[in-house]
Amino acid sequence: MHLYFYGEKHIKNFFNFFKKPIDMCVTPRCKIYLKGGGCMGYSVKWVTENLGITRDMLRYYEEKKLLKENDNRNHINYRDYNDADIECLWAIKLLIGIGFTAKEIYALKHDPKFDFNTAIAKKVSELERKHDENLIYLQFAKSIKLTGCVPTTTEYGSIKFDDFLEYSRKNWNFYDDPRTAPFMKVADTLISNPSPELRPDDVDALYEVMTKHHAGEMMQYFALHGYFQVIADMRDFGYDSDTVQRVVKLLYEFFVNFNTDPELDGKITPQKLALHLMPYLIEGDVAEANKRNYSEEGCLFIAKALAYYGGYDVDNL
Repeated sequence: MHLYFYGEKHIKNFFNFFKKPIDMCVTPRCKIYLKGGGCMGYSVKWVTENLGITRDMLRYYEEKKLLKENDNRNHINYRDYNDADIECLWAIKLLIGIGFTAKEIYALKHDPKFDFNTAIAKKVSELERKHDENLIYLQFAKSIKLTGCVPTTTEYGSIKFDDFLEYSRKNWNFYDDPRTAPFMKVADTLISNPSPELRPDDVDALYEVMTKHHAGEMMQYFALHGYFQVIADMRDFGYDSDTVQRVVKLLYEFFVNFNTDPELDGKITPQKLALHLMPYLIEGDVAEANKRNYSEEGCLFIAKALAYYGGYDVDNL
Protein backbone atom coordinates (compact mmCIF):
# COMPACT_ATOMS: atom_id res chain seq x y z
CA MET A 1 0.00 0.00 0.00
CA HIS A 2 1.44 3.36 -1.06
CA LEU A 3 0.63 6.67 0.60
CA TYR A 4 1.04 9.94 -1.26
CA PHE A 5 0.81 13.31 0.52
CA TYR A 6 0.15 16.75 -0.94
CA GLY A 7 0.53 20.17 0.63
CA GLU A 8 -2.24 22.74 1.06
CA LYS A 9 -1.30 24.72 -2.06
CA HIS A 10 -1.69 21.58 -4.09
CA ILE A 11 -5.20 21.28 -2.72
CA LYS A 12 -6.20 24.59 -4.24
CA ASN A 13 -4.45 23.97 -7.53
CA PHE A 14 -6.44 21.02 -8.80
CA PHE A 15 -9.17 20.51 -6.19
CA ASN A 16 -7.51 17.82 -4.14
CA PHE A 17 -9.24 18.87 -0.97
CA PHE A 18 -7.28 16.77 1.50
CA LYS A 19 -4.77 18.54 3.73
CA LYS A 20 -2.63 15.54 2.84
CA PRO A 21 -4.52 13.46 0.28
CA ILE A 22 -3.90 9.74 0.57
CA ASP A 23 -3.77 7.35 -2.36
CA MET A 24 -4.17 3.82 -1.00
CA CYS A 25 -4.09 2.20 -4.43
CA VAL A 26 -7.87 2.36 -4.67
CA THR A 27 -8.12 5.72 -6.43
CA PRO A 28 -9.00 4.84 -10.03
CA ARG A 29 -5.97 5.46 -12.24
CA CYS A 30 -6.59 3.22 -15.23
CA LYS A 31 -8.02 4.33 -18.55
CA ILE A 32 -9.73 2.23 -21.17
CA TYR A 33 -7.89 2.08 -24.46
CA LEU A 34 -9.44 1.27 -27.80
CA LYS A 35 -7.88 -1.14 -30.18
CA GLY A 36 -5.29 0.90 -32.04
CA GLY A 37 -4.35 3.06 -29.07
CA GLY A 38 -7.21 5.57 -28.83
CA CYS A 39 -8.22 6.55 -25.27
CA MET A 40 -11.85 6.42 -24.15
CA GLY A 41 -11.33 8.01 -20.71
CA TYR A 42 -13.91 7.19 -18.05
CA SER A 43 -17.56 6.73 -19.01
CA VAL A 44 -20.57 7.71 -16.88
CA LYS A 45 -21.26 4.02 -16.36
CA TRP A 46 -17.68 3.49 -15.15
CA VAL A 47 -18.00 6.43 -12.72
CA THR A 48 -21.28 5.01 -11.37
CA GLU A 49 -19.91 1.51 -10.92
CA ASN A 50 -16.56 2.51 -9.43
CA LEU A 51 -17.31 5.70 -7.51
CA GLY A 52 -20.99 5.19 -6.74
CA ILE A 53 -21.90 8.52 -8.32
CA THR A 54 -25.04 8.47 -10.45
CA ARG A 55 -25.74 10.43 -13.61
CA ASP A 56 -28.08 12.77 -11.67
CA MET A 57 -25.40 13.40 -9.06
CA LEU A 58 -22.89 14.26 -11.79
CA ARG A 59 -25.34 16.82 -13.19
CA TYR A 60 -25.88 18.22 -9.69
CA TYR A 61 -22.13 18.63 -9.16
CA GLU A 62 -21.89 20.48 -12.46
CA GLU A 63 -24.87 22.72 -11.60
CA LYS A 64 -23.25 23.65 -8.29
CA LYS A 65 -19.95 24.24 -10.11
CA LEU A 66 -18.16 21.64 -8.05
CA LEU A 67 -17.25 19.85 -11.25
CA LYS A 68 -16.61 21.61 -14.53
CA GLU A 69 -19.23 21.01 -17.18
CA ASN A 70 -18.10 18.14 -19.32
CA ASP A 71 -18.76 18.20 -23.04
CA ASN A 72 -16.13 15.60 -23.86
CA ARG A 73 -17.58 12.81 -25.98
CA ASN A 74 -16.05 9.52 -26.93
CA HIS A 75 -16.19 7.87 -30.36
CA ILE A 76 -19.77 6.67 -29.80
CA ASN A 77 -20.92 10.11 -28.53
CA TYR A 78 -21.05 9.22 -24.83
CA ARG A 79 -19.73 11.68 -22.26
CA ASP A 80 -16.45 10.63 -20.63
CA TYR A 81 -14.14 11.98 -17.93
CA ASN A 82 -10.39 12.39 -17.67
CA ASP A 83 -8.01 11.83 -14.76
CA ALA A 84 -8.51 15.35 -13.37
CA ASP A 85 -12.29 14.84 -13.35
CA ILE A 86 -11.94 11.55 -11.50
CA GLU A 87 -9.61 13.11 -8.91
CA CYS A 88 -12.16 15.89 -8.43
CA LEU A 89 -15.10 13.46 -8.09
CA TRP A 90 -13.15 11.32 -5.65
CA ALA A 91 -12.55 14.36 -3.42
CA ILE A 92 -16.17 15.54 -3.68
CA LYS A 93 -17.46 12.10 -2.71
CA LEU A 94 -15.17 11.91 0.32
CA LEU A 95 -15.81 15.45 1.54
CA ILE A 96 -19.58 15.03 1.31
CA GLY A 97 -19.21 11.86 3.35
CA ILE A 98 -17.26 13.81 5.97
CA GLY A 99 -20.10 16.33 6.17
CA PHE A 100 -19.12 19.18 3.87
CA THR A 101 -22.00 20.86 2.05
CA ALA A 102 -21.97 21.69 -1.65
CA LYS A 103 -21.65 25.37 -0.68
CA GLU A 104 -18.60 24.65 1.47
CA ILE A 105 -16.98 22.55 -1.24
CA TYR A 106 -17.58 25.33 -3.75
CA ALA A 107 -15.91 27.81 -1.39
CA LEU A 108 -13.01 25.44 -0.85
CA LYS A 109 -12.49 25.27 -4.58
CA HIS A 110 -13.07 28.88 -5.56
CA ASP A 111 -12.64 31.14 -2.52
CA PRO A 112 -8.96 31.87 -1.73
CA LYS A 113 -9.99 33.06 1.77
CA PHE A 114 -11.60 29.76 2.66
CA ASP A 115 -9.73 28.33 5.68
CA PHE A 116 -9.46 24.60 5.11
CA ASN A 117 -7.80 23.92 8.48
CA THR A 118 -10.63 25.59 10.40
CA ALA A 119 -13.25 23.85 8.28
CA ILE A 120 -11.82 20.35 8.71
CA ALA A 121 -11.36 20.91 12.46
CA LYS A 122 -15.04 21.86 12.67
CA LYS A 123 -16.04 18.71 10.78
CA VAL A 124 -13.97 16.56 13.13
CA SER A 125 -15.81 18.07 16.12
CA GLU A 126 -19.17 17.53 14.45
CA LEU A 127 -18.36 13.92 13.58
CA GLU A 128 -17.17 13.22 17.13
CA ARG A 129 -20.39 14.69 18.55
CA LYS A 130 -22.52 12.65 16.15
CA HIS A 131 -20.49 9.55 16.95
CA ASP A 132 -21.09 9.98 20.68
CA GLU A 133 -24.79 10.66 20.11
CA ASN A 134 -25.18 7.71 17.75
CA LEU A 135 -23.39 5.45 20.23
CA ILE A 136 -25.82 6.45 22.97
CA TYR A 137 -28.83 5.82 20.76
CA LEU A 138 -27.32 2.53 19.59
CA GLN A 139 -27.06 1.37 23.19
CA PHE A 140 -30.60 2.60 23.83
CA ALA A 141 -31.87 0.66 20.82
CA LYS A 142 -29.97 -2.47 21.91
CA SER A 143 -31.61 -2.20 25.33
CA ILE A 144 -35.04 -2.18 23.67
CA LYS A 145 -34.04 -5.05 21.39
CA LEU A 146 -32.73 -7.06 24.34
CA THR A 147 -35.69 -6.57 26.66
CA GLY A 148 -38.49 -6.30 24.12
CA CYS A 149 -39.75 -3.23 26.00
CA VAL A 150 -40.21 0.31 24.74
CA PRO A 151 -40.43 2.82 27.62
CA THR A 152 -43.58 4.89 27.82
CA THR A 153 -45.34 7.21 30.25
CA THR A 154 -48.21 6.32 32.54
CA GLU A 155 -50.13 9.43 31.47
CA TYR A 156 -49.83 10.99 28.03
CA GLY A 157 -49.50 14.74 28.23
CA SER A 158 -47.71 14.67 31.57
CA ILE A 159 -44.35 15.15 29.85
CA LYS A 160 -43.24 16.30 26.42
CA PHE A 161 -42.03 13.49 24.19
CA ASP A 162 -38.55 14.96 23.66
CA ASP A 163 -38.11 15.40 27.43
CA PHE A 164 -39.33 11.86 28.02
CA LEU A 165 -36.97 10.47 25.38
CA GLU A 166 -34.01 12.31 26.87
CA TYR A 167 -34.89 11.09 30.36
CA SER A 168 -35.32 7.51 29.14
CA ARG A 169 -32.07 7.65 27.19
CA LYS A 170 -30.16 8.68 30.34
CA ASN A 171 -32.00 6.51 32.86
CA TRP A 172 -33.09 3.44 30.90
CA ASN A 173 -29.85 2.49 29.22
CA PHE A 174 -28.54 -0.78 30.58
CA TYR A 175 -25.39 -0.56 28.45
CA ASP A 176 -24.42 2.78 30.01
CA ASP A 177 -25.26 1.87 33.61
CA PRO A 178 -22.06 0.82 35.45
CA ARG A 179 -24.05 -1.78 37.41
CA THR A 180 -25.59 -3.48 34.40
CA ALA A 181 -23.07 -2.84 31.60
CA PRO A 182 -20.91 -5.94 32.38
CA PHE A 183 -24.01 -8.12 32.56
CA MET A 184 -25.30 -6.74 29.24
CA LYS A 185 -21.98 -7.57 27.61
CA VAL A 186 -22.25 -11.17 28.75
CA ALA A 187 -25.93 -11.28 27.80
CA ASP A 188 -25.04 -10.17 24.27
CA THR A 189 -22.51 -13.00 24.04
CA LEU A 190 -24.85 -15.67 25.36
CA ILE A 191 -27.83 -14.59 23.26
CA SER A 192 -25.88 -14.16 20.02
CA ASN A 193 -24.22 -17.56 20.53
CA PRO A 194 -26.90 -20.23 21.03
CA SER A 195 -24.23 -22.91 21.05
CA PRO A 196 -23.53 -24.31 24.52
CA GLU A 197 -19.81 -24.01 23.80
CA LEU A 198 -18.22 -20.73 24.90
CA ARG A 199 -14.83 -19.32 24.08
CA PRO A 200 -12.33 -18.85 26.94
CA ASP A 201 -12.84 -15.07 26.72
CA ASP A 202 -16.59 -15.52 27.11
CA VAL A 203 -16.09 -17.72 30.18
CA ASP A 204 -13.73 -15.14 31.71
CA ALA A 205 -16.24 -12.34 31.11
CA LEU A 206 -19.03 -14.40 32.65
CA TYR A 207 -16.87 -15.21 35.66
CA GLU A 208 -16.01 -11.53 36.10
CA VAL A 209 -19.69 -10.59 36.11
CA MET A 210 -20.53 -13.28 38.64
CA THR A 211 -17.70 -12.29 41.00
CA LYS A 212 -18.34 -8.54 40.82
CA HIS A 213 -22.12 -8.59 40.75
CA HIS A 214 -24.03 -8.06 43.98
CA ALA A 215 -24.74 -11.41 45.64
CA GLY A 216 -28.39 -10.53 46.17
CA GLU A 217 -28.88 -9.68 42.51
CA MET A 218 -27.20 -12.92 41.44
CA MET A 219 -29.53 -14.80 43.79
CA GLN A 220 -32.49 -13.17 42.07
CA TYR A 221 -31.25 -14.24 38.62
CA PHE A 222 -30.80 -17.87 39.63
CA ALA A 223 -34.01 -17.96 41.69
CA LEU A 224 -35.96 -16.46 38.79
CA HIS A 225 -34.62 -19.17 36.49
CA GLY A 226 -35.69 -21.82 38.99
CA TYR A 227 -39.20 -20.42 39.35
CA PHE A 228 -39.58 -20.08 35.58
CA GLN A 229 -38.48 -23.69 35.09
CA VAL A 230 -40.93 -24.97 37.71
CA ILE A 231 -43.86 -23.00 36.26
CA ALA A 232 -43.04 -24.08 32.69
CA ASP A 233 -43.04 -27.72 33.82
CA MET A 234 -46.53 -27.29 35.29
CA ARG A 235 -48.30 -26.61 31.99
CA ASP A 236 -50.62 -29.60 32.47
CA PHE A 237 -52.25 -27.88 35.45
CA GLY A 238 -53.30 -24.73 33.59
CA TYR A 239 -51.95 -21.22 34.19
CA ASP A 240 -54.97 -20.23 36.34
CA SER A 241 -54.89 -23.34 38.54
CA ASP A 242 -54.37 -22.95 42.28
CA THR A 243 -51.20 -25.02 42.06
CA VAL A 244 -49.55 -22.78 39.47
CA GLN A 245 -50.76 -19.57 41.08
CA ARG A 246 -49.27 -20.64 44.42
CA VAL A 247 -45.87 -20.91 42.74
CA VAL A 248 -46.34 -17.49 41.11
CA LYS A 249 -47.22 -16.08 44.54
CA LEU A 250 -44.01 -17.56 45.95
CA LEU A 251 -42.11 -15.85 43.09
CA TYR A 252 -43.77 -12.54 43.93
CA GLU A 253 -42.98 -12.89 47.64
CA PHE A 254 -39.38 -13.72 46.79
CA PHE A 255 -39.04 -10.48 44.80
CA VAL A 256 -40.60 -8.47 47.59
CA ASN A 257 -38.43 -10.00 50.33
CA PHE A 258 -35.15 -10.04 48.43
CA ASN A 259 -35.45 -6.72 46.60
CA THR A 260 -32.03 -5.04 46.35
CA ASP A 261 -33.22 -1.72 44.91
CA PRO A 262 -34.10 0.81 47.65
CA GLU A 263 -36.27 2.76 45.19
CA LEU A 264 -38.60 -0.23 44.88
CA ASP A 265 -39.11 -0.84 48.60
CA GLY A 266 -42.83 -1.19 49.22
CA LYS A 267 -43.66 -0.53 45.58
CA ILE A 268 -43.55 -4.03 44.11
CA THR A 269 -47.11 -5.12 43.38
CA PRO A 270 -48.40 -8.22 41.52
CA GLN A 271 -49.27 -5.92 38.62
CA LYS A 272 -45.80 -4.37 38.45
CA LEU A 273 -44.12 -7.76 38.74
CA ALA A 274 -46.17 -9.08 35.83
CA LEU A 275 -45.44 -6.01 33.71
CA HIS A 276 -41.75 -6.29 34.52
CA LEU A 277 -41.31 -9.99 33.75
CA MET A 278 -43.74 -10.72 30.91
CA PRO A 279 -41.72 -8.95 28.15
CA TYR A 280 -38.72 -11.18 28.93
CA LEU A 281 -40.88 -14.15 27.96
CA ILE A 282 -42.60 -12.82 24.85
CA GLU A 283 -40.44 -10.40 22.84
CA GLY A 284 -36.83 -9.32 22.55
CA ASP A 285 -33.49 -11.11 22.70
CA VAL A 286 -33.93 -12.15 26.33
CA ALA A 287 -37.23 -13.79 25.40
CA GLU A 288 -35.51 -15.70 22.60
CA ALA A 289 -32.91 -16.96 25.09
CA ASN A 290 -35.65 -17.93 27.54
CA LYS A 291 -37.46 -19.83 24.80
CA ARG A 292 -34.34 -21.95 24.39
CA ASN A 293 -34.50 -22.73 28.11
CA TYR A 294 -38.21 -23.22 28.66
CA SER A 295 -39.54 -23.63 25.07
CA GLU A 296 -41.81 -21.15 23.33
CA GLU A 297 -44.90 -22.82 24.78
CA GLY A 298 -43.34 -22.74 28.24
CA CYS A 299 -42.57 -19.02 28.01
CA LEU A 300 -46.11 -18.22 26.89
CA PHE A 301 -47.48 -20.32 29.76
CA ILE A 302 -45.29 -18.48 32.31
CA ALA A 303 -46.37 -15.13 30.88
CA LYS A 304 -50.04 -16.12 31.13
CA ALA A 305 -49.57 -17.28 34.73
CA LEU A 306 -47.93 -13.93 35.62
CA ALA A 307 -50.61 -11.96 33.77
CA TYR A 308 -53.40 -13.84 35.54
CA TYR A 309 -51.73 -13.24 38.92
CA GLY A 310 -51.42 -9.53 38.12
CA GLY A 311 -55.04 -9.25 37.05
CA TYR A 312 -54.35 -8.66 33.36
CA ASP A 313 -56.22 -9.93 30.33
CA VAL A 314 -54.42 -13.13 29.39
CA ASP A 315 -56.04 -13.31 25.96
CA ASN A 316 -54.19 -10.16 24.85
CA LEU A 317 -50.73 -11.69 25.25
